[in-house]
Amino acid sequence: MKKVMYRTSLYLTIGVFVFILMKGIGFIFWINGGLLDKWVAIIGLVTALYLFLNSKRGIPKIVQKVMIGSILFHAVWLWWSVGYQQYEYAYAGKNQMLSNPYVIHQATNWGFSLESRDITNTYILYESVTPFLFMRVSIKEGEPGLVNHINLSNGKGTKIDDYELKHLLDK
Repeated sequence: MKKVMYRTSLYLTIGVFVFILMKGIGFIFWINGGLLDKWVAIIGLVTALYLFLNSKRGIPKIVQKVMIGSILFHAVWLWWSVGYQQYEYAYAGKNQMLSNPYVIHQATNWGFSLESRDITNTYILYESVTPFLFMRVSIKEGEPGLVNHINLSNGKGTKIDDYELKHLLDK
């Protein structure tokens, strides 16, 4: 039974590394209105803890340090994905204006001052490849608030008919 659990943990760890690699390349998974990050972070944290706690006593210290670093990485990733993800991402479904569904990620650039005229946002647009897999297509600058507007429109069931969104989607 221990061999099966250990192999399963190794396979899950490999799956987590493949997920991180795909995210680094520019792919995200969007399922049920949210990123798959929090679930992968939970799996990664549990498997890293299991491998660390059930490892043999004679493992080198460098392996122990890597495992502790992996546990900390997954804990911070889980904290981020649960806390901030809902405010930074928006789903814009297929409609008259959009030929494909998009996921839009918003990052605020404060610059060197806190004045409102210096605040801009960087929008990373992900286009649908499959219903669950989205590929990064562009990174553009824009006015703040587009993700909040889309999330409010999605919540009210109204159409997204914003000039800024059309401007961002122009390739």
